[in-house]
Amino acid sequence: MKMKSIIIALDESTYSQVIARQGFELATVFKSTVTILLIRNNEAVINASLANISIEENDNSEEKLMIEIQELAKIFDTIEYSMTTLEGDPMEEIIRFVTDNTADLLIVGTHGRTGLDHWITGSVAEHVIRHATIPVLVIPYNHQAH
Repeated sequence: MKMKSIIIALDESTYSQVIARQGFELATVFKSTVTILLIRNNEAVINASLANISIEENDNSEEKLMIEIQELAKIFDTIEYSMTTLEGDPMEEIIRFVTDNTADLLIVGTHGRTGLDHWITGSVAEHVIRHATIPVLVIPYNHQAH
C-alpha cells in the first residue's frame, strides 16, 4: 500500500498535538507528505465565550498548536508538510477538503463520546468515516494525555 500523501485533521483541543505527532510518525514510515488541516469550529468560539474564556485565549490555542506543529516539523525534518486552516463545521469542512484534495489517508481524532452526549453533539469521526472517499485512521483521544 502506497501512502504518498496524508491529511491530518485537527481541532483546537489540547490533544491535537498528540494526533499530529502520530500522523508525522506514520508519514515517516511511509515517506509521505503531510497536510495539516486545522478546523476552527465557530461553535468552539461560542463555547469558549460561554465558559468565560476570552476570544484572545481561544486564538492563543490555535497559535500554540501552530507552534507545536512547527516544532514537530523540526523533529520530523524529512517530512514535507503544509498547513491549511479552515473555519466552519468540522464534519463538512473535512469532507470538502478531502474531496477537493488528493491524499491517500486521512487521520482524525475522536473524543470517544457515547450515549446522549454522542447523540447530541454527533461524532465528527463517525461522519468522516461514512463520507470520506479515502481510508480514514481514527486515533482516540487519550484523556490522560492532557
